[in-house]
Amino acid sequence: MLLILDALAAGKARRLSSLDVIGAGPRLIAGILESLGLEYKLMRVEDFLKKGRKFSGTVLISAMTMDEPAVARALKLIDGIKIIGGPITSDLGVVRRLNLDLGIWGEGEISLREVLLRGVDPSKLKDVPNLVFRNGTTKLRYLTREEFLMFKPSVNAVKFYSTIPHYKCSRVYVEVVRSCSNFRRPKLLVSQDICRLCPSERILCPQGIPPGCGYCSIPYLYGPPKSRDEESILDEIEGLAKVGVRRIVLSGADFLEYGRDLLKNPLTDPVSPEPNLDAIDSLLSKVSYLSKKYGFYFEVENAKPSLVDEKVAKLLGKYLKNTTIHIGVETGDEKHSELIGRPCSPEESIKAIKLLKEAGLRPYAYFIHSLPEQNRRSAAKTIEAMRSVFEIGAEKITVYRFRPLPGTAFEKFKVRVDADSRKISKYAIRLNRVRKELLVGNVVKAVAAPGAYAYPLQGGPVIRLKNGKPKIGEIIEVKITDVVSDRLVEGFICGAP
Repeated sequence: MLLILDALAAGKARRLSSLDVIGAGPRLIAGILESLGLEYKLMRVEDFLKKGRKFSGTVLISAMTMDEPAVARALKLIDGIKIIGGPITSDLGVVRRLNLDLGIWGEGEISLREVLLRGVDPSKLKDVPNLVFRNGTTKLRYLTREEFLMFKPSVNAVKFYSTIPHYKCSRVYVEVVRSCSNFRRPKLLVSQDICRLCPSERILCPQGIPPGCGYCSIPYLYGPPKSRDEESILDEIEGLAKVGVRRIVLSGADFLEYGRDLLKNPLTDPVSPEPNLDAIDSLLSKVSYLSKKYGFYFEVENAKPSLVDEKVAKLLGKYLKNTTIHIGVETGDEKHSELIGRPCSPEESIKAIKLLKEAGLRPYAYFIHSLPEQNRRSAAKTIEAMRSVFEIGAEKITVYRFRPLPGTAFEKFKVRVDADSRKISKYAIRLNRVRKELLVGNVVKAVAAPGAYAYPLQGGPVIRLKNGKPKIGEIIEVKITDVVSDRLVEGFICGAP
């Protein structure tokens, strides 16, 4: 019996946000095990730690860089082979630091399958890519699209999520496209003399600078974008719906990359070619049909503003009216945007939000404070951009603190949170509170969650219920009565005692 430990977003083993999210990675691991006929259990790392029982056997851990504290705690309860994968292995030293048997870097499907077939003896794995040992690695490479399409996530594995998050009420992520086409480099680090001769979309940089925005490791870890086959996506979604999933997210660093790799390969330009509207239309129309047939709600995760125009917004509005969509702005200063490697200007990002709002979607705008080269001018312009997207109608403004992630261009930069950074954070909280207050008096459809909570079916703040005891996964109507914080509201279940 193998154990899959889902530590994604666990941090120090207590998730403070995204409590209703079930990621795609652990289900993909489960799919590989099922294809080999191997028995397994899947647990959230928080549940594993709460039980506090020793586990003897092979453990497969999926984690991000921020989750190292939770992983370190879990390892104390494991007596057996310990293998880790996910974004956490972008730091190649994590295997040695945590005394793990093996790590899997980047795209690990082929690597994991071969390890499960051959064992963890390094002498038998020399030809297997993307393996991280305590004292070195095998060849690190990206999967071809043909290799990528060989593997399918498990549907049944979602039923292991029976605490928090619970599969009947949570957003279950279905990967439709992997990675991001922004292979530009941050101008903050480049030599202008060399870059005049270098195409912006070069996969390998002669200066050794990782591709993409300086704060993001996605292009470095996963290479140029690769789209899944439509049939495989639809089979997975239908399977999830049949076991009781009610909220599905079409996941990817940028949904608008879907099908673009069929127009140009490798896809390393964040602007050209334009989105593959035929592929997007075909997928969304079929997911929409399944949504009506099985009664689930769906949304897309992210859209890169450099690919949003009127045609794109109109198409998304055709199938995704009144659903949320995430748009990165990050900084309001155009010069700063170029320095950090963004694929488009703040003005273009704001325009994309406006187009999506006009098409009937509910954009969430994302910003980052304390980025390298942030100064008083760029911070002021960021606050100005936040005000602009709020006035346009962005439903939520999320501000993250810059983290120097391994495998990124900015991995060696120090984080400096100053007064300007605090102004950005406080302004976002203020705007979000105002937006939440507009919900008071509204009736929203929600799905009941564990405890006295519910999640709006089409996105929005967590609702704390003041009455009733609905079953987990039950669809309810809730009248919003109070705003508790910029993230939480309260309400009564309509028609319940």
